[in-house]
This record gives sequence, structure tokens and C-alpha cells, in this order.
Amino acid sequence: MIRRNFNPHSCDLDENGPESIHRAVALVQLFCTTNMLPPQQRAKLAILAEEAVTNLYDHGEVRPGFSGTLTLQGSSDAVTICLCDSGQPFDPRMESDSDSEAEMPNAERGGGAGLALIRAWADIIDYRSEDGVNRLEMKLRD
Repeated sequence: MIRRNFNPHSCDLDENGPESIHRAVALVQLFCTTNMLPPQQRAKLAILAEEAVTNLYDHGEVRPGFSGTLTLQGSSDAVTICLCDSGQPFDPRMESDSDSEAEMPNAERGGGAGLALIRAWADIIDYRSEDGVNRLEMKLRD
């Protein structure tokens, strides 16, 4: 899977959603190139990171002073994604009501499938919310 550099890559997230999402996507591109991930893993990792970060801004009640960090870490057999933020707590392992508005696709921009993709393409290793900080750790599935 990962061939070379095992150093983590990270970027900061702030209250500017579009800029933070852009930084997250650029981080994934750098990580994938540095670690020579195969095309299918590159695509899945990019979508997972973008969806996880986008969900912060769409559903996390981002307010002035919001902060977060997206970190990607590779090992010889796995890629992990760690997202820490000061937004609204949300554990993606919890079942949600599929009839709720939050789960309905957004026809205007094509959204609404992010949580399903995260659950399908990643193993959620851990989620916790302590002292106003959420920490989500996921492992990219092969």
C-alpha cells in the first residue's frame, strides 16, 4: 500500500469552510503523491477526506473561533485519517434516521451521500468528544 514516507501530513481547518476544504483536498493530493498510492486508493481517500471535512461545515455548526486539523498517516499496511475539530459533536458510527433532512440528497450541489461513503470505504477506529474537541479516526479500507 504505502511505499515510502511514513511521516504524517496535516492541515489546519478554520471557520472559512471553502478554504479549509481546499486545504484538505490539497493535503490528500500531496499525501497520495508522496506515498505513491494506487489510483483507486487515491480516489477513495480524496472523497473520504473531502466529505468528512465538508460535513463539518454543512452540519457541525461552525462558529467564529472554530478550529480543526486533518491528519493523514500511512503505515506499511494502512492509511489512517484523523479529524479533530471544535464543531458540533457527531459520532458517524451512530445509526441515523434515513428519512431525516440531513440524510436526504442535496439536489442543488449533489450532496447527501457523504456519510454512506465514509461508512462504506472506511473503518471507524475511534470517535470521541471531550472538552469541546471532537476526534474521529478512520482507516481507509482496501
